Amino acid sequence: MAIVIPALSCIHPTSPGEYVELEMLQLLADGLPDAYTLFHGVHWASVSAAYDRHGELDIVIVNSAGDVALLEIKAGELSLSPGGIFKRYGAEQKDVTRQTDTQFSSVQHRLRTAGLGARLLHFLVLPNQRVEQSSGIGFPRERIADAGDCEDLAGFIQRRLGAGCADPVRERVCAFFENRLAFDVDVAALAGRLKNRVAKVSGGLATWVARIEAPSGVIRVRASAGSGKTQLALRLLRDARVADRSAAYICFNRPLADHVRDIAPKGVQVMSFHQLCWETAGRPSGQPNFSVLEQGYVRHCEQASPDLDLLIIDELQDQQVEWVQALITRLQPEAKLFLLDDPSQCLYTDRQEIEVADEVVVRSQENFRSPQRLVDTINALSLTPEPVLACSPFEGEVPGLHVHASDDLLKATAQAVQRCIDKGFALADIVVLCWRGRERSQVMSEARLGGWSTQRFDGTYDDQGRPSWTDGELRVETLRRFKGQSAPAIVLTEVNFEQLAPQECRLLFVGMTRASMHLELVMTAAAERALAARLA
Repeated sequence: MAIVIPALSCIHPTSPGEYVELEMLQLLADGLPDAYTLFHGVHWASVSAAYDRHGELDIVIVNSAGDVALLEIKAGELSLSPGGIFKRYGAEQKDVTRQTDTQFSSVQHRLRTAGLGARLLHFLVLPNQRVEQSSGIGFPRERIADAGDCEDLAGFIQRRLGAGCADPVRERVCAFFENRLAFDVDVAALAGRLKNRVAKVSGGLATWVARIEAPSGVIRVRASAGSGKTQLALRLLRDARVADRSAAYICFNRPLADHVRDIAPKGVQVMSFHQLCWETAGRPSGQPNFSVLEQGYVRHCEQASPDLDLLIIDELQDQQVEWVQALITRLQPEAKLFLLDDPSQCLYTDRQEIEVADEVVVRSQENFRSPQRLVDTINALSLTPEPVLACSPFEGEVPGLHVHASDDLLKATAQAVQRCIDKGFALADIVVLCWRGRERSQVMSEARLGGWSTQRFDGTYDDQGRPSWTDGELRVETLRRFKGQSAPAIVLTEVNFEQLAPQECRLLFVGMTRASMHLELVMTAAAERALAARLA
């Protein structure tokens, strides 16, 4: 099956034409092998001194060699003549031939500007109309897939575009088209399940921060949870891949690194800092001694030559000063450095403020991910030094609250999961987050929770350094490991504190902002009293 970006599950047609486009996309996805990547809803623009032109490509197909096919799909009946192909929309008649010529020229120009000399083909797909082979029309007949051809549309494309021989340029071409999608992939998704949802980040960091130029090449983005920091990182990595520049993304949390690596363009380095240390040390077997690995990596960087044109350090608030200093030595002259952090998400009390000379600082308190009512709750509890701005179009609900006795934690947590299910969330959309670490958590040690088996990290890694998970249907994770990710429904359990001190505020803020649609809190009576006192 071909790779489809964005996923088919993200398409919600609202008109007959869009339903036809979805049908054609499904036929191609099912009929083409994974040597092909399909993009849909790709926006293009052509700008000159006299005018701007904008449009949308229905389907773009990229093969293994990086060759490209542009598909313009026209449902219904069209007028075919030697003077061109025309389609009527109400009282207006559109020249389809001119439209396709403009699309082809614009995309060809943009590809060449990006240094991508890809072979480019253009096809007109007419699923509701027959075209005679000898028809005298102003469009090459061999580039038209009519109703008969659409019965085997995948075969029609394969015979003309071909699968191609594997070529590294394919990844750069795919990155080019991903950057022109009207949607950004929200990488704060279910780690380990690759369940990416597509969300338009209206006014998000990925749109404008990438355009900022700093004389020093150092830009620090200090932004709240849900503001789009990771989307920005993905955009920067794609831009670097298109430009054939060396790039690396280094964060602190291993699950976040694993997920970003799965959806980042190939050819860029994506790792947590400690994973990078382990790889550099030659992947030593056994339980890793992280202190020794850290020291070894710092020494390695002191002796190695710079190798990066772009370095993104995410979760800066969780990194150590000497780690960042070692990473910076990897930058070549004229390289760019992006530092992404949020002090309100620092969960480690031994961390120091990290400053880099001549950095340009961008600040943002916008949260595009969390529901409005959840952000209102965060602000009412004063969990952050500055109020968070609720920018999600989804209002949502006030978080649910479950107070449990000391011997009733598992039952209360299962009830919170059931409440999410009752609200319509599938089990795969729910993640249970534990306030305590894996070694001290009662919930993390349970093979079953209520009537569901649990999927948990078991603390081990395979020979390739990948984490091992228990088999189960309900995802259970620790709050700290899930930082930087999100799920539609979150059950934050084992919440226990006597007062809302700064560390508890940061933990609660991180846990609450993992929910993109709904949150259930499971806590002790003492924690409930502390929250009530803050609200009084």
